[in-house]
Order: sequence, then structure tokens, then C-alpha cells
Amino acid sequence: IVMEYLDGKPLRRRLTKKREGLPEAMVIRFGKQVADALAAAHAKKIVHRDIKPENIMIVRDDAVPGGERAKVLDFGIAKVLEPENGQVLKTTTGAIVGTPTYMSPEQCRGIGMTSDRSDVYSLGCMLYQMLAGRPPFEGDGSGDLIAKHIVEKPQALRELLPNVAPEIETL
Repeated sequence: IVMEYLDGKPLRRRLTKKREGLPEAMVIRFGKQVADALAAAHAKKIVHRDIKPENIMIVRDDAVPGGERAKVLDFGIAKVLEPENGQVLKTTTGAIVGTPTYMSPEQCRGIGMTSDRSDVYSLGCMLYQMLAGRPPFEGDGSGDLIAKHIVEKPQALRELLPNVAPEIETL
């Protein structure tokens, strides 16, 4: 296997333990880059299924604004969508795959209905954390997080960041 060498650091390192968000311009820049990478994968009918800060590498790239590029890594649990219904081919009934902090409700249910929209949901969770300094849901264990993704709404971003742009909050 030949792969590109990436000299960078995972996005996780940018997220401080002080629970402070990143600058909005940086979040928008990295968010767009990740969204573009996911759009390319989705165009090939591939769903990542584990979008999280550990799987985003920030590397120097003088060709882009800000001089840094976000790269999506670790397609280890990615799956190909069925052409008929646009959902992930089912491998194990009831299997829960992903990282609970960022998993979509359909992933949390383990019902085999994962699609490209699941990656978009996970990206939204990651963007929320990048802005607010914490993920939209927190819990003492995987079960707590899974339940919250299924039945709760996250705290409004505006309550945590009163000056957030309305367009960003909607996104």
C-alpha cells in the first residue's frame, strides 16, 4: 500500500481541555475542507462512518487560505452505499459502528440505515465542538451518549456563544 505522508497533527490537539472553541473563521475553513472531502467520498458511494477530531489531520498547505488543510483519515470502517436505496450495505444486524460522541441517531440505533447523511450529522457534531469547546452531547458512558443522540436536542449554540453568526448556528 502506498499512501501520502502527512506531516501534521490531528484536529483533536487543537481542541483544548479548557473547553474553549476555535476561531469561527478557522472552523468554517476546516469545516468546508472536511465537507468537500466527504462530498468526494459520497460521490463514490462511500460512507466514512467515523468522522471525529482524531480522524482529521491538519497539515501545512500554503496553497489554501490560512496555510493549513484538513484531511480526512481512517476509512477503516467505511462502507459502500447500495445503489438502490443509498444506504450502507448491511453486514451485521444490530451492530453499532462509530464513536458515540459523534454518531448519528441511525448509527446509534444500529438498525443498518446509515447513509451519507450520517457523515453529515457527525461533521455537525464536530463543528459544534470546534465552536463551543465541547461536543453537543456528553455522558458518563457510551449508553448515555447513544441515548442522547436518539432522544435529545443539543443545547442551542447561541446559548453557549451569544455572538455566533445566525448562519453558522443554523449550519
